[in-house]
Amino acid sequence: MNNNFQSLFDFVDAAEKNRKYGSNTATGLRVALHLFEPELNDQERESIETFKNNLTEIYQNVYSTNSKNNKLTAASLEIYRRRITSLIKDYETYAHDPAKMATWTRVIRLRGSRSKKKNENGSTNSLSGERNIPSTTELSTGITRFELLLRPNIKAIILTPSDLTVEEARKIKGYITYLESTAKVDDGGSGEVAE
Repeated sequence: MNNNFQSLFDFVDAAEKNRKYGSNTATGLRVALHLFEPELNDQERESIETFKNNLTEIYQNVYSTNSKNNKLTAASLEIYRRRITSLIKDYETYAHDPAKMATWTRVIRLRGSRSKKKNENGSTNSLSGERNIPSTTELSTGITRFELLLRPNIKAIILTPSDLTVEEARKIKGYITYLESTAKVDDGGSGEVAE
């Protein structure tokens, strides 16, 4: 693959063909690329590195062009910017190494119905909206995934925002403290609860 702007389109096609991006994800990435493309100069079209380095300025132009005409909301434009950032990261990691592309594993984000549904006892609860299951699609941009092997075949998976605040970290720490207080003591299997 060349390292020009068109290479990003080619990478999306290859990732979709290899089932690394779902069709909706690939379409969303192509839309984002088409949105940014008119704002590029010749150097940015010829070099992904230059495009990446100038992304903030390019995004400002995209924002200015599309927000003043009321074509897209600020929130939508931010989503497109995040898609581009994520795509560049994936491109740099997987585009030039077929072995990495072959072993690339993604996580599907399924969105459940936001409507209300009756459960078995007849009460009404809102569905969770979204659940993560292991598969071959993408992990949300801006999320850090940490896997900690606890014992053979048992691991903890922790997903946090990349821009985690101190207050959010304290909340997580509070939950860990709670887990410590309710966990069983590792004493060879007696099953005693920690004090």
